[in-house]
Amino acid sequence: MKVITLQSNPAIYSGNSYLVLGTWNKLSDNNVLVDTGSDNYIMHEIEKINTGVGKVPINMVLLTHNHFDHAGGVIPVKEKYGAKVISGTIFNGVDRLFVDGETIMMGDAYFEVIFTPGHSSDSICLYSKGERVLFSGDTSIRVNMSDGTYTEEAIKSMERLARLKIDIIYPGHGMPITENPEKIIHRSLLNMKSIKM
Repeated sequence: MKVITLQSNPAIYSGNSYLVLGTWNKLSDNNVLVDTGSDNYIMHEIEKINTGVGKVPINMVLLTHNHFDHAGGVIPVKEKYGAKVISGTIFNGVDRLFVDGETIMMGDAYFEVIFTPGHSSDSICLYSKGERVLFSGDTSIRVNMSDGTYTEEAIKSMERLARLKIDIIYPGHGMPITENPEKIIHRSLLNMKSIKM
């Protein structure tokens, strides 16, 4: 599995977009885009990437939630590549809804869809047990004592993540988390429980 962090438009506020490919770009691999960012800016970069000979650059778009900075570019990507769009809620361009616990092939690896409501009602994370990789969207991963209050729903979401074996987290904003991601999640969960609503 290869994960490519795509450059978002520096002129507007935008979340991270990730292109997930198979290690060898085989025809059987599923080229997946995790979030589109605010607009179609990432499409210029996708065109420069070797996504496999005879393959459509994007087979599927998986949206971690429906906020504009993560899903604003859905229509241009869908129109250009004919990609199937899956989200936690229906809006223009979405083909179907995620099912909690379903497995989706991303590149040449399998990922579980984990519902993590809290940041938004339709927030999801994508987790590969084999790769020990988590795409977290805007689900709160780093929570400090001064971060306010958290609902039971948000705490339950974090409890689900705390049970996973993770080597790297690809968040919705900022750089990938490679140093002690499991420790960060466990500490955040303790902080959330101490300041819950």
